[in-house]
Amino acid sequence: MKFRKGIYIVFLFVGLTLFAFSLMPFFREFHDDTFWIMTIVSVALMAFCLFALLYKPKEKIRLNSKYERKANMLTKPEYDFLHVLRGISPEKYEVVPQVALVNVIDKKTNTSYRNELFRVCDYCFVDRNTFEPLLLVELNDRSHLRADRQERDAKIAAICADAKLPLVTFWLDGDLGFATVKRAVMRSILK
Repeated sequence: MKFRKGIYIVFLFVGLTLFAFSLMPFFREFHDDTFWIMTIVSVALMAFCLFALLYKPKEKIRLNSKYERKANMLTKPEYDFLHVLRGISPEKYEVVPQVALVNVIDKKTNTSYRNELFRVCDYCFVDRNTFEPLLLVELNDRSHLRADRQERDAKIAAICADAKLPLVTFWLDGDLGFATVKRAVMRSILK
């Protein structure tokens, strides 16, 4: 790339030199028939070299992996539970699925990394008018019994407690009836 740039600079100066010579009166006297050709060629050469030096092609982004859109954002149980949650005071609350902590919690310390805030909670209750986050809801299946998931869940609970954003956890194999869910949500939601 540097070699090519050097060649364009050399040809730019060649074009500039030819153009300067074409404007000199003594050149016109001896070479009147080639004056216009030399002027046009020198201007074209300079224009081409300037364009080549200043043009920055748009780089293609190369992906190392293959990506594809998911068929569904939520699993069937998560989708069904979303309808249960949206039945709780729909005039006051909106329920947003798949919310990353970074969307509802700010990190106040000076450390630059916010990786822990890129964890995703299943649902977030927000005020219907202001969209203020009021409650996070997790719907756990048996995978949350694994040690790595328990550690993740404990970290989320600690972050939510520190941010004073309530978190309620329900289990797929537990009681997910409307009355039970509504009671737990209303007991925990920020007023």
